Amino acid sequence: MKNFRLLTLTTIAVLLYLTTSGQGGNGQKVKIANESVERVFRNKLDSSSNFYLVLEPTIKPIGLILILPGYGSFPRAILEGSDLPSKARKRGYIVVIPFLEVETFYLDSVAQHNLKTLIPEILSKYNVPSGKFIIGGHSAGGNAALLYTAQAFQSSGEPFVRPVAVFGIDPPLDMKRFRNTVLHEIEIDFRKNNVNGMRDFLKYFESHFGGPPSLQEDNYKKYSAYYRDAKDGGNTTYLKTLPIRLYCDPDVNWAIENLRVGYEHLNASDQSACIAQLRLLGNANAELIINLGKGYFGSTRHPHAMSQLDSKEFLSWADKIIK
Repeated sequence: MKNFRLLTLTTIAVLLYLTTSGQGGNGQKVKIANESVERVFRNKLDSSSNFYLVLEPTIKPIGLILILPGYGSFPRAILEGSDLPSKARKRGYIVVIPFLEVETFYLDSVAQHNLKTLIPEILSKYNVPSGKFIIGGHSAGGNAALLYTAQAFQSSGEPFVRPVAVFGIDPPLDMKRFRNTVLHEIEIDFRKNNVNGMRDFLKYFESHFGGPPSLQEDNYKKYSAYYRDAKDGGNTTYLKTLPIRLYCDPDVNWAIENLRVGYEHLNASDQSACIAQLRLLGNANAELIINLGKGYFGSTRHPHAMSQLDSKEFLSWADKIIK
């Protein structure tokens, strides 16, 4: 994760975001990162959460690409961090970037309900052709996209819309491993300005799961798109029938220099293990895309950044699946 914030701080940030961005109505045209988009509230009485940004193509949509932001991020972060939404719209895709809850790791029931009900709403509202839906996300949003897809293919009763492909940009996938990384950063105390945030995030994390993995193993497995200690990777087994891509910038030397952590604490360790497991399960369309040296937040080097994604190459992959 890039940041770990208290709920109260994020709530304040939401209010400031709404005030400074001129947000106020349902279906308001706005400009973000030099891109004209529409901000739509699903509930006209709720102007703090459960809205989405939509980029409509000028032609009839050829498909839907839904992108989930990372933990503590707003939809505008996707527009500011990548040219994928802009290029996808020009290609004929309708692009939706939702904000499902004030602060979420997408593991709470509210965020999951909002996501599950949003997708059919979008497909119907914008007349997206059937079977032309791709979901993905950055960071925690990537884990959420894979989890949603696993639930959709596992479920036979609940109304899930199954995507035809799923992707994640540097997501943490194994929640037990991720918790160990948080604990390790607290212990080594190298990034001193981030330790308090780590502690607060750990409290939130353990509150949601009900305790550490030693006491709540099933919960950690349930909310991990890939889980090392589960047979066939846990939820990964439900991803064995469709194209899946995970993108990472596994700059170990950068991590050593800037974080003082080794490869085992990088999200790339989850991603590589997940793809290896999918290949074992027979998924020849599971790919790990290496973007070494490509991640930047603006002009600042950071392997976790969404900028590592090559949008042109990604859309060539998406086109083959959609068409």
